[in-house]
Amino acid sequence: MSRHLPPLPALRAFEAAARHLSFARAGGELGVTPGAISHQMKQLEDWVGDPLFERRANGVRLTETGRVFATRLGAIFDQITSAAVAARAPGGTSSVTVRCQFSLASKWLAPRIGRFRALHPDIQIAVQALPHRWNANERDPDLAIYHGRGTIPGVRQDTLIGGRLVVVASPGLVATLPPAPTPADLLSRPLIKVDFAEPGWHDEGWEAWFAATGFGHLELRPSLSFNLVHLAIEACSAGAGFALVPDFMVEQELESGRLVDAFGITLPIRQPYVMMTPEASLARPEVAMLRSWLLDEGIKSAA
Repeated sequence: MSRHLPPLPALRAFEAAARHLSFARAGGELGVTPGAISHQMKQLEDWVGDPLFERRANGVRLTETGRVFATRLGAIFDQITSAAVAARAPGGTSSVTVRCQFSLASKWLAPRIGRFRALHPDIQIAVQALPHRWNANERDPDLAIYHGRGTIPGVRQDTLIGGRLVVVASPGLVATLPPAPTPADLLSRPLIKVDFAEPGWHDEGWEAWFAATGFGHLELRPSLSFNLVHLAIEACSAGAGFALVPDFMVEQELESGRLVDAFGITLPIRQPYVMMTPEASLARPEVAMLRSWLLDEGIKSAA
């Protein structure tokens, strides 16, 4: 007896479109045009008998039918990929190497990667917190996460996470501010600066934050500086001063109360983190699985 299956290419397109909530990004992942994704979605919706997406001027949104279908299909795709990984390495493990910027590895990747390992224990993951540039004697990582620096031949690049800069401090230090603090109150407080030492790296600093709150040009002299964000976060948690850091790197500290959002005034990060995947690595199912999972985590962090 033959199986009454929906069109399989359309299923793959739907899974990608539902994950990204974008026909353009789904097309980019699968190497086809957004129009081709749209055509496959129409084909699948005809087969299902219900709309799967709401088309809007600024993008697409899953219908309730689409949401349920995407949840079930995503689980099935994970099982298929796991089976493929096990088939590639019967009785053993497959490995994926991730090279990452220091602070992102410490504050964003490390707290999450255990969840992926719990879902896929057969995949061995090696996370390397190292500088962006590596030489010809070093093996290319399967995935690399850094600020984007333009097109790299043979390497797929996807925006992983952008986020916003937020002013944080320990609860004790925030308590020293007036009851209704204004940005001007920070001018007499200890400020922690993140001063990147590696060329090409840049985040907006205190001057840009003050400018966004209405100040003109300021000559600030931060009392303490670090070349890595996670060091600034640790010092800030210990009460050393106020820090301007990416919101997705202080999720745990804000949730636990170790740090407090002092003003609720944020600044967009101009240089998002990008996930870079060599085409040769992207063809390996274990790499593709981890890449998709991390992109989903990036979307959740930005929500």
